[in-house]
Amino acid sequence: MRVSSALALVLALAMTGLVGWALARFWASGLRLTERLAWSLATGLLSQAVLLLLSAAAGIPPRRAFFLAADLTLIAVCAWLGRRRRLGRERTDASGRTEPLVLLLLATAGAAWFLFCLLAMAEPMWATDYLAIWGLKGKTIYEMQALSSRLFRDSALYWAHREYPLLVPLTLASLAGMAGEWNDQALALLFPALSLATLALTYGFLSRRVSRIAGAAATLLTALCFRLYSPVNAGTAEVPFALGAVLAACAFLDLLENNSAEVRGRLALAALFCASTKQEGTLWIALLGAAFLCTRGIRGWKRVEWKAIAALAAPPALHWMLLFLLRGRQSRRDFDFHFFEPGHAGELLSRFAAVCVRVATIEMREAALPLTAILLYLLVTRRGLADVLLPALAAQILFYCLAFSVSSFDPMYAVDGAFRRIAMTLFPVLATVLGARIPVGALPDGASSVPAGG
Repeated sequence: MRVSSALALVLALAMTGLVGWALARFWASGLRLTERLAWSLATGLLSQAVLLLLSAAAGIPPRRAFFLAADLTLIAVCAWLGRRRRLGRERTDASGRTEPLVLLLLATAGAAWFLFCLLAMAEPMWATDYLAIWGLKGKTIYEMQALSSRLFRDSALYWAHREYPLLVPLTLASLAGMAGEWNDQALALLFPALSLATLALTYGFLSRRVSRIAGAAATLLTALCFRLYSPVNAGTAEVPFALGAVLAACAFLDLLENNSAEVRGRLALAALFCASTKQEGTLWIALLGAAFLCTRGIRGWKRVEWKAIAALAAPPALHWMLLFLLRGRQSRRDFDFHFFEPGHAGELLSRFAAVCVRVATIEMREAALPLTAILLYLLVTRRGLADVLLPALAAQILFYCLAFSVSSFDPMYAVDGAFRRIAMTLFPVLATVLGARIPVGALPDGASSVPAGG
């Protein structure tokens, strides 16, 4: 890989983060600096994808000059609007002192991340899903300088999952446009950047809501998830969705304590990020909505509670509506929904049972030691603020099993080929739950657990 290509991609990511920082100031004030950096990257990636779509609609080539002009305009507008509104500052550690154990945990996590970064950049992205789905769509958008209808209409591309969300291809195409070339090896830098944002968010959130020890421990657990942060996932949607799932989880936990406009804004952005990254992202947001309804109950609902539900439901609904208008109705070749018909209930139950047995005897058996350690840890520690996420995590896994049960192909083939890969995207959220249970003192700096938002 040429140094110039890598440098151009780094500058593109930096500009993306800067745009996100300018936009995120309206809903991310009061957060830790590391949290705000993660929110800025997510916001910037969504912004660049929207800009690419706007340029395609206007017939303007989505290249470096366009992105530079549009990004600088966005930053200038946000700076002007910011002068008209009093914004909070990100939280910092008042003590200025970090425990040696925290430094050791973070240093180890940093080393694990650096290893992933080296492996991801060692060669051009080569995963099958990248070549057949995400990279194919991204390069098609980049080369044609538009969101071509061929991606949704060409029968030769039926195997490329035309029904999938488009944030990852749009992100790859926009970064390539900003960098001035499509370079698979340089574009791989996106995925270490996303994993670093996930680590930063995990540490920042838990250090704000629990303690720095909790944040550092959860960060290390996440960084050591080598089945997720591996070269085979560079170029696919797994690493981006892992970030989206943690964004949504953190915003949701803040919402339970402080149903403010800022927190709802973060939740809406996370919901859009999840839904536009993977199909199961919409499911994750729906399960968080169900968890919110369960925690609040039916009694005592106020207008702000409905605003919270709207923040969860409206972005995915808008995303899927726009995607339908863009591409029309698309069949899902992976699933056979006739199993949900009343006459096939017995067959569906049989297939579901077989899938669950396969997962329990093959997938979970291979991970028996870490799963046992996690279970024992949950049994011997007290409840944490993130425990409300555990039912949602379990339900997400059960829905995966149900999806495998209605596979158009052999359900066992679907389990063996996809279960471990997609289940690992939820591990950073589980690490957040585990970190929140670490019994270390009270809230840091004696401050409020949730920043007051407007």
